[in-house]
Amino acid sequence: MNELTRSILAMGNLVLQMIAAAHESLTVKTDELKEQVRELDRQVNALDRSVSDQATMMLALRSPMGDDLRFVTSALRIASDLERAGDLAKNTTKRSLKLGDYTPTAVLDALNKMVEIVRSMVSDALAAIETRNPEQALAVWRRDKQVDDLYHQILRGLQDEMQHHPEAVESATHFVFAAKNFERIADYATSLARTVHYVTTGIPPGKEVLKGAKEESGE
Repeated sequence: MNELTRSILAMGNLVLQMIAAAHESLTVKTDELKEQVRELDRQVNALDRSVSDQATMMLALRSPMGDDLRFVTSALRIASDLERAGDLAKNTTKRSLKLGDYTPTAVLDALNKMVEIVRSMVSDALAAIETRNPEQALAVWRRDKQVDDLYHQILRGLQDEMQHHPEAVESATHFVFAAKNFERIADYATSLARTVHYVTTGIPPGKEVLKGAKEESGE
């Protein structure tokens, strides 16, 4: 069980590096960053296969029970969410090379805030996986709306940019997709949090769980 957890955490730490590189690529825009992310992606994919093999072997040979059984059966989903988050970071890095000199300063502050929250969501979701902490998982889940709000702010800013600078439409469109990728990574972090909450409590992760937690905290 500890080895399976370590493999998942190793995957997550690689994905965090990919997110950081993808964010940097929107202003630095180098082939070196693209190659760095491609190598990290290969490592993530190898760990994804390893998690699948470990989980299958544990189910076949160890017959885990209770929350251990939920963790093993959920490990495949956790690994899949991390792998997809990494793919989105890789896609962002590839898109950054199509931006040229385009840097939409009007939305960079909102983008930087959004990526900071996204990275903290992934990091805290990994911590919740390691410690099996349902409260920490719920805290990650709550932050998803902040990311959604910032994404819509960025989208409005880029729409205004395209309206007033038609020559920048193509580059701005790539930037929209890059911002959307980070928003979707937050969705995967939320999925990780929902899975952790289920593993530790046995309660299916519906919206009523989050609503109940907000009412208890007085939000």
